[in-house]
Amino acid sequence: MLSAGDVFIKVNPPFADEIAKMKEGSVLISFMYAFSNAELVQALMKRKVSAFSMDAVPRTTKAQRMDALSSQASLGGYKAVMMGANALGKIFPLMMTAAGTITPSRVLIFGAGVAGLQALATAKRLGAVVEVTDIRPGTKEEVESLGDAFCK
Repeated sequence: MLSAGDVFIKVNPPFADEIAKMKEGSVLISFMYAFSNAELVQALMKRKVSAFSMDAVPRTTKAQRMDALSSQASLGGYKAVMMGANALGKIFPLMMTAAGTITPSRVLIFGAGVAGLQALATAKRLGAVVEVTDIRPGTKEEVESLGDAFCK
């Protein structure tokens, strides 16, 4: 199959045997981490494969639509909270019933980057009491702008 394709899209860098099967003049779009993976770059050059490394897309406002790292980190933050909620064995929100009161779950998020902020928003939507901590002082404003507590 690789010898017949013109354009290849991969999440992870290709293996050497995959590159060897790509036809000359084909195009590869992938996370390649080219600056630290010189052998991969050399193998692609040898096969005359044009390559676009998604991890090299600048993380700016203008390039935001192509920023696969942020979109995947956001999904990771969401998924982490959903998996945590599933494994917790108790519900996240405060519930008052005739049988008594269930206190809300408490969620502590380490890191207020893209994934952490998505995790914060997801846990909050599920009704948890959320606290976030990060070693970067600039993230405090971002956390507080979402209405949650920032821990030192």
